[in-house]
Order: sequence, then C-alpha cells, then structure tokens
Amino acid sequence: MDTARQLLLVDRTEDQKLAQSAVDIPPLHFSQKARLIGDLRIDALICGAISRQFEYALAASGIRIIPWVRGEIDEIIAAYTNGNLQSERYFLPGCWQGGRGRGRGRGRGRRRGFGRGFYEDDL
Repeated sequence: MDTARQLLLVDRTEDQKLAQSAVDIPPLHFSQKARLIGDLRIDALICGAISRQFEYALAASGIRIIPWVRGEIDEIIAAYTNGNLQSERYFLPGCWQGGRGRGRGRGRGRRRGFGRGFYEDDL
C-alpha cells in the first residue's frame, strides 16, 4: 500500500449499484498520503501489505483498514459486499486477518502486495 500510485474508489449509489472511480496518488511521504486519502472521506480501505506507520496514520483519520488481502478486484469487492472477505483464500501468504504479517516467518522478511491500493466507500 505504501507504494500504491492509484486507488479504486467504490461507492454504493442510491439505487444500490456500485460505482467505481480511480484516483491517482502522487509519490508522497506516508503522512502526506494519509492526509490526502483522509480527505477522500472513505470509510474502509482494503489493501495488500502496508507499513505500520502508514496503517496507523490512516486509522487516525477514521479509516477502517483491512490489510493483507490479495485477489482480483471484482472478486474482492464481491467478497467484501457479501461478508466473505475473511476467507483464508484472500489472505496474503503467511498472513492472517487478525494479525500483521503473522504466520510462517512471524512477519519477518519481504512482504508482497497487489502493487495497487484498493479503497471502498459505503459498501
């Protein structure tokens, strides 16, 4: 998430359909990115790997963070909407939903993510 250059915003419209739009994120310090993302007024963020500092800065903006997720975007949106995102199939290898990079290696070493952040609003 720390190196994401684009965010996908997903909003539920009045007729309960999902509307998507992309937002480019310039290469900034994590604290500046957190402010920029906070200004988007999103409720939740679903992402792959994220540093603790960035996660804490986003959470301080009132954003619910759902880290260590992998998969195709449409599948992730459907899983979140249906309440099935807790399935192990969506966890990054070596990670589990309740922790930060835990599992084999206890969170040490190189972490992998989508390379692109994913955000959602009001799903």
